[in-house]
Amino acid sequence: MSGTVSGRSVYDVAVVGGGNLGLWTAYRLARRSGLRVAVCERGWAGAGATIRSAGVVRQQGGSETAAKLGKLSRELYLKLGERLGLDSGFRDTGYYIVAETERERESFLRLVEVRREAGVENEWVGVEEGRRRFPELNWERFLGATYTPDDGYVHPPVAARNATFAVHLEETVDLFEMCEVREISERAGGYRLRTSRGDVEAERVVDAGGPRGAREVAALVGLDVPVHAVRHEIVTFPKLGAGMRHPFPLFFNVGKGYYVRPEERGALVGMSNALDEADPSGLYQIAFDWDYYERVRPDWEDAFPALRGLPVSRAWAASIDYTPDHLPIIDEPREGFYVLAAGGHGMMWGPALGEKMADLVLDGAARDLPREDIELGRFGREKDPDRVEDMIALPFPKR
Repeated sequence: MSGTVSGRSVYDVAVVGGGNLGLWTAYRLARRSGLRVAVCERGWAGAGATIRSAGVVRQQGGSETAAKLGKLSRELYLKLGERLGLDSGFRDTGYYIVAETERERESFLRLVEVRREAGVENEWVGVEEGRRRFPELNWERFLGATYTPDDGYVHPPVAARNATFAVHLEETVDLFEMCEVREISERAGGYRLRTSRGDVEAERVVDAGGPRGAREVAALVGLDVPVHAVRHEIVTFPKLGAGMRHPFPLFFNVGKGYYVRPEERGALVGMSNALDEADPSGLYQIAFDWDYYERVRPDWEDAFPALRGLPVSRAWAASIDYTPDHLPIIDEPREGFYVLAAGGHGMMWGPALGEKMADLVLDGAARDLPREDIELGRFGREKDPDRVEDMIALPFPKR
């Protein structure tokens, strides 16, 4: 249901942020426990980073944690569609993560076993087999690729619609849009949130503020959360070259920082510039870097000739969040105050992160995930030289 803050409202949990993470957290808390949950969103639900994303859902993570979160998210997207009687928006096209260097090949081969142990179907595909399966890709460029057949993507507007609809149907959830949280103060037995629509009191608070809010919300209670925003750029093409099959499998060139997936009858390319720094503007809609686009375009046109010389349909740049190690934060750094951040994977991991935050709130621990991969405190300790970061990710800034 939706709600109107009138005077002061009291809840078991207040979720700050109504994007993919916040909506899924509220939905899973309500479904599993019946707790009274308020979602405070300063804009429209799902209208920030969520609908500006590319919606890639990949189980081929660079760590056990990443693989588990990708697998669970895929399952939850599909289940929600079934429950609502609506299309989930998810399309499983298969996904190749291509290796262009010997170092990448060796690293990717090791990750195949990590993913399999996490329950993900994953294999190494050599060049000759790759040519047979996906002949449209220029395999002369690559040494092989890892592949998962049921990886794919979710249409962001459909995902936002379904998550918002799911929350709206839960009788114990109130979704407050245009409800900016301006102050958070501790009170006996919980917290008081002063918002643009009135006061909200809750026993517990979940900070799911995303790339333009997580750090600021945490600062309201004196916490430093290393979540920053950086530009991510997306361009779509209305069609493919003559004779191309559609849909085609996704592919990700990690070393070059771009991926390609189907979009309607054409294609979508997402890219990040390794030289971009954290963007402090506070905006979701930011400037598209056409110079960078022109520098990278010859590379993907060579890798996937079906894109060569095609007219652009749409192009946009938006904010994506990141953490220093590309992994999420699922933690309770202060009693009753929880932090949830996606580490750059809000669409890929959003449903699973909501489920794991519900685990933490209801059961005291996020089940099946190594604590050292998700706790906030890891960033305040000296870096463990033996700890492997998730490198199957876009090139985010180092701070």
